[in-house]
Amino acid sequence: MEAELNKTDPTEPEKVWKKFISLAARLTVGVIVLYFVVSLVHWQNVIIACQSADSRFILLAALLLFFNIGVRTFKWRSMLRSVKNAPTLTEAFGSVMLGISLGSFTPGELGDFAGRTLHITDAKRSHLVGLVLLDKAQIFIVTSCAGMVSLACLTFNNILIITLIAIIIVSLSGVFIMRLGMIAILGLRLNASRFQKQWLKNILEGINLLKSQQVFKTVLYTLVFHCILILQMFCLIKGFSKISFAHAFIGTSALMFVKSLLPISIGDLGIREAGSIYFFSIYNISQAAALNASLLLFFINIFIPSLAGIYFLRHQQISAFKFVQFWKKPG
Repeated sequence: MEAELNKTDPTEPEKVWKKFISLAARLTVGVIVLYFVVSLVHWQNVIIACQSADSRFILLAALLLFFNIGVRTFKWRSMLRSVKNAPTLTEAFGSVMLGISLGSFTPGELGDFAGRTLHITDAKRSHLVGLVLLDKAQIFIVTSCAGMVSLACLTFNNILIITLIAIIIVSLSGVFIMRLGMIAILGLRLNASRFQKQWLKNILEGINLLKSQQVFKTVLYTLVFHCILILQMFCLIKGFSKISFAHAFIGTSALMFVKSLLPISIGDLGIREAGSIYFFSIYNISQAAALNASLLLFFINIFIPSLAGIYFLRHQQISAFKFVQFWKKPG
């Protein structure tokens, strides 16, 4: 892998340029969406909401960032045990923070893969990519499960129908999230018969490295992580308006689900704000309160950790060409 990174490919500048155009396009989409969202909001109401905000709830949401990062760190360390002996909390924490920093300005948080793997030593990089992919798959399944159940709550008024839908979705999600390794095995067979790519084989093997007990443990971490996000959003909205925890759970879960299906902007810029305004308006939350809560959630969970993650770049020599080569062949 390291030898390949030193080779110069004349087509690399063109690839970097294409990636730059894609990045700029996604950033433009986010800015446009955010512009229309902002134009719909009466800013006088936003100012009034900020002036009358309960700072205690906002501070509590900010303090929950430590639990947010902590859960992600413990989960990642648990996953790292499958590829190296006794990974430290410091190493796992640095890996998570660097991943957040690089993922914050890349479409779909793709930089998170490179950031997390570059900080880990004594482990096969492609296996680490597989573990990150497994981590994101678990988060997506939990987010989708909670989001679809929440959308059912918003769509139907019959409690029996909602309960039936919830049971089906939760059951299928539970089976799916515990059997992600089987999908990796099917991928390995397909790769062996069709593609025959060694790096793809290594990534798929990385997804299937965790034992059943480890999978169950990481799923629990994922559930806790989702609940922390819900609690943060609840506190932020509570700082500007009145809302029950049940409504905050439904609105935030629906928002997170829709946002995960539309990774069309950098850092979900604009999509998150539009979704927040739409879903919480159902519970008579003002546009100003929903927008303020969404922007603060971005500032707390993405902007602050991204700045902190820059600290872990000091020992990393990351260039545009290496970044491209990383995705070309994660050895």
